[in-house]
Amino acid sequence: MTPRLLLRGPLAADAIHDVAAEQSHYLLRVLRLREGDALEVFDGEGARHVASISRVDGQRCTLRLGPRQPSATESPLRITLAQCLSSAEKMDWTIEKAVELGATAIVPLQSQRSVVRLDAERARRRAEHWRRLIAAACMQCGRDRLPALAAVEPLSQWLRQAPPHRLRLVLAPGADARLGGVPLPGDADRAPAEVTVLVGPESGLSDDEMAEAVNAGFRPVSLGPRVLRTETAGLAAIAVLQSRFGDL
Repeated sequence: MTPRLLLRGPLAADAIHDVAAEQSHYLLRVLRLREGDALEVFDGEGARHVASISRVDGQRCTLRLGPRQPSATESPLRITLAQCLSSAEKMDWTIEKAVELGATAIVPLQSQRSVVRLDAERARRRAEHWRRLIAAACMQCGRDRLPALAAVEPLSQWLRQAPPHRLRLVLAPGADARLGGVPLPGDADRAPAEVTVLVGPESGLSDDEMAEAVNAGFRPVSLGPRVLRTETAGLAAIAVLQSRFGDL
């Protein structure tokens, strides 16, 4: 697999880019690339170019960009994952794998039963960490567009302004409708272009929160007879939706 690197800023064929120290370390020390070796670079906004290491100067390197390449790794289905906060490792796992499965936006939410509580400073640090995870996941899985990461906010506040997508779902163990067979709103022959999936924390949403979600237009759906952990449920939902309406 060709090594990939996120390179911010406008990308153009034949352009020369001096690579920052941390990224140079990754290319030269972790991947052990040398002058003349090829790689791909992407800007996080949909552009992808072939490139090569044109110069190595101690701990730093310079890249020369080649032609822009076609990018076909974004799903036609735009999925927003609204994930209530879980413990650090579980949240990291959920975000990383959601990127790999094609989610286009991730909304971390503070709910009543969330074990994790983030003040403003901790939320800022976690967001920086999550952005690094998102970039690394895109580098690994071949995506050229970084999924949007929203700021942490209370669930009730977010529900008052949730995306007005045709299909809004909240995962609810025991719900009568199962995600794999939920009927489409409106024209049943037309697949949705956008969908929002709300997932509760480790202990699930409270009754009040579920009622708020339903009042905001979210349809309760289950993932079958088994109760999945929060770090599994959102990813399983994305996989089902991508299989039905996306590119899996």
